[in-house]
Amino acid sequence: MKRFKLLNLVFVLGLVLGLLAACSGADETKTNSSSDNGATANGEPKNPEDFEGELTIWTFFGQVEQMAEKFEEKYPNVKVKVSVFPGDQYQTKLMNAINTKTDVPDIFDLERGYMGKFINQPFVANLSEMGADDLVKDYIPYVKELGVAEDGSVRAISDHSSPGAFWYHRDLAKEYLGTDDPAKVSEMVSSWDKVVELGKKVEKESNGEVHLVSHFSDVYNVEKSNPEMWDKDGKLNVDPAWEEIFNSMKSIREEGVDAKLGFFSGGWGDALNEGGVIMFANPAWASFMVDNEGGAAKGKYGLAQTPSGYYEGGTYRSIYEGSENKELAYEFIKFIASEEWQQYNLEETGNMPALAAVYEKNQGAFTSEIFGDQKILEAYYELVKSIPPHKATGDNQAISQLWYEAAAEAIDSGESYKDALKDFKASVKNGYPEIDTK
Repeated sequence: MKRFKLLNLVFVLGLVLGLLAACSGADETKTNSSSDNGATANGEPKNPEDFEGELTIWTFFGQVEQMAEKFEEKYPNVKVKVSVFPGDQYQTKLMNAINTKTDVPDIFDLERGYMGKFINQPFVANLSEMGADDLVKDYIPYVKELGVAEDGSVRAISDHSSPGAFWYHRDLAKEYLGTDDPAKVSEMVSSWDKVVELGKKVEKESNGEVHLVSHFSDVYNVEKSNPEMWDKDGKLNVDPAWEEIFNSMKSIREEGVDAKLGFFSGGWGDALNEGGVIMFANPAWASFMVDNEGGAAKGKYGLAQTPSGYYEGGTYRSIYEGSENKELAYEFIKFIASEEWQQYNLEETGNMPALAAVYEKNQGAFTSEIFGDQKILEAYYELVKSIPPHKATGDNQAISQLWYEAAAEAIDSGESYKDALKDFKASVKNGYPEIDTK
């Protein structure tokens, strides 16, 4: 477990620092013009081997190197130069390059946490003008919409979705829930009221040694994408759903349902691997947090649906408007949006696809070792389809985090939603004075 805690600390540090971001120079080789839009002189579509040149990509995500290798296999006369920067430097380095117009990459990655700051900027190429509407027409709606600018054009495309669900210990579920069947467990936790009642039963029967969930933050993580946007024509829009979310969080704490282990904390990781907590609201990409050395966690977990569909994180790719290499860059975007790549990515890494067709093709067959024989895409697909599509507006995610901080403080202090709302509005007024909080 020491190994797990170290990995956990490194990941969380990288995740937090990644929201600050920065990027340094990478050489930019300009070759093909975008004027012929992927066609030969006689108007016929080009084959992959017809493309030549070098692409530059900046990212904070090491797997892009594998993505580039697969692209080079299909486009044998193209070289892809990937520069991977630490998450705590990426945003700043990227903006410095763009502002100075020095060594700007053809393609740059954007993380969900801050992409709203970039997507409507003039230096981000309009992918719809290149045909991207067709690329994303079969996408999961929320994934597509996050890459759409305020003018309705596609500006960024992801190759994956990031749905979440309840991961539960099968042995503890059998002991305290009476079953480890995913369908039955899903029904038991299909609302937060049911979660509270079931959690009270678990706490009582285990004499407080076992808890149903790790922390009331699971409610926030699951529900935060469902309310309306905060900024509505310059006024703070507080959706009534936030009060319901607060009340569910408060009930979970007051009724002894949660183990008070914060998401991705050391204690949270221990409970995920060793027990003491039955279920966790986890994104699909969190399997690296499981200690499965030598197959130790094979079949250890079940996957149940959460009361609402939700996602966590996500990486998108955009093309620099000033690139002289747009045609070739768009070929890369087409590649990652393809069923070919997303099927490979699912099989090799377990990353959930962005294309609905890949979900549908695999939902009756795809399994993951830690979930045994359960066909986990069946649950994920139902959940991911239900996530409301919202644009990646500049401050919405950050304002939601301010709400959570105020709500968590109020719950920990035994205060009311009214108290939490007052503190939240003060934080918004301080951080975003342009938004009317009255």
